Amino acid sequence: MSFIALLNLATLLVYGIAIVLIVKNLVHRPSYRGEGAFVLILAIIPCYVSISNVFEHGFFIDYFDDYEGFFKDLYAMFFLIYLYVHSVKKEQTQRIEHERQIKSDFKLKTKLLTEIHHRVNNNLQIISGLLAMQVESENDIKLTTSLGLIQNRIMAIASVHKIIYGSPNLLYVDLNLIFDSILGNLKNTYINKENNVELYEKIEEGLEMDLDRAIPMGLILNELVSNSFRHAFMNRNHGKIIVNLGKTINQFVLVVKDDGNGIDNSILDGKGMGLSLVRNLVKQLRGTMEIKKENGATVEIKFPILNESQIHI
Repeated sequence: MSFIALLNLATLLVYGIAIVLIVKNLVHRPSYRGEGAFVLILAIIPCYVSISNVFEHGFFIDYFDDYEGFFKDLYAMFFLIYLYVHSVKKEQTQRIEHERQIKSDFKLKTKLLTEIHHRVNNNLQIISGLLAMQVESENDIKLTTSLGLIQNRIMAIASVHKIIYGSPNLLYVDLNLIFDSILGNLKNTYINKENNVELYEKIEEGLEMDLDRAIPMGLILNELVSNSFRHAFMNRNHGKIIVNLGKTINQFVLVVKDDGNGIDNSILDGKGMGLSLVRNLVKQLRGTMEIKKENGATVEIKFPILNESQIHI
């Protein structure tokens, strides 16, 4: 037997070992089967050429030579297919890894934002507590009233942050939760045995607002309702405040109404701090405000549902 025949026998042995290893990997590694099937074919096809050479140079039988060209072309075709499959799989693996990294980054960003809102809420609660302690230590009614107003504003902001970090959605917040929290705090502040003012609320279900407008919305609500409690029922200990929030096709509509004494003209002229703050916040929301003085006071605020400058995470 010639050297070429022996060399091809050795090559067949190497191919055989390679085929065994490839089959072993195909059995134990399911993820390798798609790409590995082509590797197995690429290991089997050259065996024909080696067998043909063994017969030709070892036994002088050239019967298999007629098909060597076909198998070489077949090998080239499967090799090109293998390269294509390999490149596709590589791109797919990179895409999966990229998506995994995006999800991981988003999860981390969400946790960081949640933690920020949680810490802001805690800090605002501390400030509110300090103000409450200061109110208790002061004998000046005017000063304690001012500190109480500031405390309520801080609590309104804190309420929004508390709702945000407790919500699974960091882009939008439920307005029902905000209104319940702020109005609950105002009830605790102003309603007592000596003050029988009733507070009614009617908030349309399912209303959500983007985060960068939620705090101005909360402050507006706090100012309007606290103004009604403080100014609408002078020299009387009973009355009614009604808060409505709904929407039209493209606008939120907030109405705060009381059956008190109406709004003083000096406040309408912009001299009152509370109403001036409300006007600035409404302007920030790109909204409009209308004040009516019949049978008490009614403030109607409209602003777009769609925020053109919405924040993105």
